[in-house]
Amino acid sequence: MALIVVLGFLAAMSLIVIGVVSTSRSTVQAATRHLVRAQAQLAIEGAVDYAANVLVAARGTAPALLIEPEVIELSGWRIRISVRPERGKVDVNYADQVLLATLFRSAGASADSAQAIAAAVEDWRDGDDLLQLNGAEGRQYEAAGLSWRPSNRFFDSVGQLKLVLGMSPRIFDCIRTELTVLTQAPGVVVEYASPSLQKALGVEPTGVSAQGEPAPIVSNQIISPGDVFEVTAELEDRERNIRRGERVSIRVTGNPDDPYWVLGIEPLFPLRENAQAACALQTAESRR
Repeated sequence: MALIVVLGFLAAMSLIVIGVVSTSRSTVQAATRHLVRAQAQLAIEGAVDYAANVLVAARGTAPALLIEPEVIELSGWRIRISVRPERGKVDVNYADQVLLATLFRSAGASADSAQAIAAAVEDWRDGDDLLQLNGAEGRQYEAAGLSWRPSNRFFDSVGQLKLVLGMSPRIFDCIRTELTVLTQAPGVVVEYASPSLQKALGVEPTGVSAQGEPAPIVSNQIISPGDVFEVTAELEDRERNIRRGERVSIRVTGNPDDPYWVLGIEPLFPLRENAQAACALQTAESRR
């Protein structure tokens, strides 16, 4: 009996030890994954800071990073960086209805629908309750069963455009990467626009990068205080199963003590993949 009791005790202790070791191993693995993710995130942030300082140091010239992407290595991570002038996007607060309707049509809206959404955008951002032709003010939102109304002021963010009557998630996702509220300009500097936006505006893409990807030609770009740029930094390490990317809007200030401001940060991959899926769906539907 004593032997049986001792053996039972040893078996119980063995199970406890196995459980503790298993838990410890899982904890170590989780901590290791967390550490790797944190290191990757720090590398992304370092890459953005690198790009921002390249722009600050340019002092009125056009750095190579503005013309084509660059791959750098930070702490063992290879990170791809690209920079795009914000003036190559459509400012939803200042673009006229013709430009907006053109953009909406490129995302798959019919001509009538694109014009109606553009008019509704104007009704949202103007300071009155007067109805634009084919537009939408409070009564139209109420009739559509929506609980919100136009703010009658500028959009606080690009995401607010999703609330405009007639705007579908697919149209918004397709054009999201071409929109801004930071330039305060009515038009688009076409040579800074992405190839997809250039195509929507009826312009042939103006260049091809060293990687074989269409890219705008911005060799005559002069960087001035107040200019805003989109910086993207991305990494993908299959061995460590890590994928990170950010799209960051920065403003060059011209102040040596505070050379740039971060105006916004977004995760890159969901934004890009949603746009690709939505635009691909639009293309497939247009071929039917």
